[in-house]
Amino acid sequence: MGLGAKLLLAMVVYIEYVILDNFIIDFIILFCTAKLAKLEIKKWRIFASCILGVAFAFLTPYISIHNVILFIIKLLMGVILVYVALPIKRIKQFLLAYFIFIFLTFLIGGICYGLQGFVQTAQIVDGAFTYTSEFPVSLIILAVFVFVLLGNNLYNAIKSKKKFTRIAVLYNGVKLQLNALIDSGNQLIDGQTKLPISFLSRSEFIKKFGAIDFRHDATYENLLCKTITGTKLLDTILIDKLIILDNNSTILNARIALYDFDCRQNFNAIISENMVN
Repeated sequence: MGLGAKLLLAMVVYIEYVILDNFIIDFIILFCTAKLAKLEIKKWRIFASCILGVAFAFLTPYISIHNVILFIIKLLMGVILVYVALPIKRIKQFLLAYFIFIFLTFLIGGICYGLQGFVQTAQIVDGAFTYTSEFPVSLIILAVFVFVLLGNNLYNAIKSKKKFTRIAVLYNGVKLQLNALIDSGNQLIDGQTKLPISFLSRSEFIKKFGAIDFRHDATYENLLCKTITGTKLLDTILIDKLIILDNNSTILNARIALYDFDCRQNFNAIISENMVN
């Protein structure tokens, strides 16, 4: 093989590694940014942003400008990547996501640099240290990322089994069965019955019992409740029975509060752990 062919082969491998390293690391950074900023993850947007990041990585070596200006351009490119990857509607959301993105970029960049000393061979070229290897560092980062992600999902799956139960709600002779979250933080107590107050999905309740004007119910009360999204005034009534189906325990005249649950959640009721124990 001639020298020209060897140089061409080396360039092909280098380009493949640039694509692999940049795409994988950009994906991990943007995915973690969305998670930490509590934003919806749309994989097609993250993939599109990663493609832009790879394209910029190819262009960077050809940009002959002062390092300070190049650094500013890279920061601005980060703005574009975050904007393309994440569905952000408010400026505060964007600023939070951007700062998380920058932090993770420096963090993972430092990790990659440190890993070079373990997986790559050091050589001295023109009096300076360089590293050469046929193994992309991004694969190590990807393996760790997948391991942590799967471990976290497994942990949540095991943990969630202890937090959910099936309940039945009886109101005016009609029964409604729901999947309920057992919440240790739900310490709301009904002043009349001295029993814990349970939260039920408003849409599920209306679907089963109809659009009832609860204000005509003699047991109707407004409940002022503080949540992570703010203070809400909830409709509450007393039902005939609330049954914990897992242990077949029955609570008579339990007070329920109707609440608009997120449709992405896998439960449509919240009960206090004091009702289960």
